[in-house]
Amino acid sequence: MKKFSILLFIFIFFTFTFNINIAFSDTKSFTQGLYNFTDTGLVTGSSYNIKNSSSTGRAVVIIFDSNQMMQEFIRLEPNSPNYILKPLDYGYIIIIIGGGSVEFY
Repeated sequence: MKKFSILLFIFIFFTFTFNINIAFSDTKSFTQGLYNFTDTGLVTGSSYNIKNSSSTGRAVVIIFDSNQMMQEFIRLEPNSPNYILKPLDYGYIIIIIGGGSVEFY
């Protein structure tokens, strides 16, 4: 009985330690331009962090919804900190103005 308990404990321990899945988001980088959400390859309904990864260029990010209402307006300085966006959906338009490189992750 003691051996069975020990083997059961070891089996349960290995079952929970080997089934850990680590998820990483894919970083997408965009430069100046007008992007339809469907063309960006981003996932709908997810909140994204954005930052300006350029060391010299500033960037302005403007996001419009499908009703042409502005949802976000963010000015990103060079090497900016992370900003969290509202969840995006189909029909959204992303406009990036400036010389920076904006990363979505």
